[in-house]
Amino acid sequence: MGDRIRLTRRRLLGAALATGVAGAGTGAGTMAAFSDSESSSNNSVQAGTLDLTLDGSSQTVTFLDVMGAEPGDSGQSSVTLGNTGSVAGVPEVEVAAIRSTENGYYGKENGQDGSPSDGELDEHLELRASLDGTTILSRTTADSLSVGDSYTASSTIGGGGSSTFTIEWWLPSDTSDLAQSDGFEFDLTFRLQQA
Repeated sequence: MGDRIRLTRRRLLGAALATGVAGAGTGAGTMAAFSDSESSSNNSVQAGTLDLTLDGSSQTVTFLDVMGAEPGDSGQSSVTLGNTGSVAGVPEVEVAAIRSTENGYYGKENGQDGSPSDGELDEHLELRASLDGTTILSRTTADSLSVGDSYTASSTIGGGGSSTFTIEWWLPSDTSDLAQSDGFEFDLTFRLQQA
């Protein structure tokens, strides 16, 4: 038979102590590393704004009001589109309503001038619209406009910026006598869409 190993209390404690010292040495090697920390607080995200104004106001404005126009007359009128928000926007203009008056009456004239239609002024009146000098509606007669027609600018209005929307009008010298006392009215809706 082979030699027997005799295990005593002293040998058992010595072996346990040697194992503990070796394990501690290994653990100490993996724990020794530099570290540092910093903090960041009050982080947030806030949405920007688009805020369209017309001539500095959020109210409805009238910027074109011509009375007594005669054949051969022309003119123009402008409104300032402002963006008091912080986000750039593309301006859009939509024809919201059109009204043609016949001798001061809305709708049919009841044959007062022999014409079965509403007022004739819109058949002669010519309009052109531009934004900062860039045409968005080419010169055309007013009767070619329809409710819902929409025109988008090719430029943007930055936060805190503004643009000028202009309507030019002409009443040609060959305008028919049937257009006398007739009127043409239109409503526009202005919008800013995020660029």
